[in-house]
Amino acid sequence: MKPGFMTGYLESSGNITFTEAAAQGYDTLIMAFGRIDGSDIGIDNGTFNPSPTPDKLRADIRHAKTEGAENILFSVGGATHNTYNPGTTPPEEIAGSLVKFLNEYGFTGVDFDLEVNCDASYLCRLCREIRKCDNSLMLTAAPQINQTEHGSDLFLVAGADHRIYDLAIENRQFDRLFIQAYNNPWPEVSGYNETELGFIPAAFNNLKRTIPEETLIAIGQPASIKGAGTSIFHGPNAGNNIYQGISKQYQMICKDPQFGGIMEWSINWDKAAGYPFIRAVRNIN
Repeated sequence: MKPGFMTGYLESSGNITFTEAAAQGYDTLIMAFGRIDGSDIGIDNGTFNPSPTPDKLRADIRHAKTEGAENILFSVGGATHNTYNPGTTPPEEIAGSLVKFLNEYGFTGVDFDLEVNCDASYLCRLCREIRKCDNSLMLTAAPQINQTEHGSDLFLVAGADHRIYDLAIENRQFDRLFIQAYNNPWPEVSGYNETELGFIPAAFNNLKRTIPEETLIAIGQPASIKGAGTSIFHGPNAGNNIYQGISKQYQMICKDPQFGGIMEWSINWDKAAGYPFIRAVRNIN
């Protein structure tokens, strides 16, 4: 797989360092979660537990890059409790504070994993302002998917039918989209739903119809049955060969120019299971 295309979320409350994750073969690492509270930028609950001081976090990020990490992203949002709260703060003010924080620690981009309804226009403006401050940063989003009726085009949401990402996507603000292809059994494409392996290439090919070709698409999956309430680990393909099956589905789309790699929630769940996910997919080409 191309460098930087094996993406995993790393939970800040866990015990896995960026360096350990990079050594396993993850080369786009996403910290879950950072915090935006107006122009106050930080880490959720104040600390990245595996590297709990500013000096240790800076060193961890620096060492992870020497282990092969191409991208280390700062994610905001989340399902458990929302960490994206810009309020009425002007987007240019947040962008300035955010970029300063990212550069201080060595983060190389921002991921918006928003799962609450919020202002789509503001999000698009914030992305523009971040790019004005530092155009080298990677901007990504992790939308969920929904559908009007079975067989129709998928659309991207922050839960339910909140289409807050559309404007930023249309304006080419995101470099990659990490699609959460789990936790919603409703969408059905080409006869497949989220509990079936065939949904991985089916969703990818369907989303290509509506996402600008400049924006790369990474279909995301949980690392194990514990990573999501509804997923391929709950469906007809679950069993001893599930990871081999996952690998085969990604092999079907990995040559596509719009392929943005593989996203996994989360590295913590993968480690708890003995790292079967990363072992199955890291050598796809």
